[in-house]
Amino acid sequence: MIPTNVIPISDVQYSMQFGVCPICNKTDGFVNLGKEHWFICRDHETKWFVGINLFEGWQNQTVSQAQGIEAMLDKYKEIDPLRKYEEDEALRSIAI
Repeated sequence: MIPTNVIPISDVQYSMQFGVCPICNKTDGFVNLGKEHWFICRDHETKWFVGINLFEGWQNQTVSQAQGIEAMLDKYKEIDPLRKYEEDEALRSIAI
């Protein structure tokens, strides 16, 4: 079963904050797995973790939805997302 509750990110600039698939430079949006947020690319079956409790909606997730999402994510390959170079530099400067 493919979960239908993938939350799309329509604004490309916004999606680049969380990265895109390095193969196609796109994202289908994210799914909530409990408090965890995973962005995905369905075409390439890739996933990347972006954080915990960043977005609303995970509190309303049913057990059945979580199980479907977990089954889907288990089949996806975890990757390092592609980001804009400038954003990576900004993140590095904050970490120093």
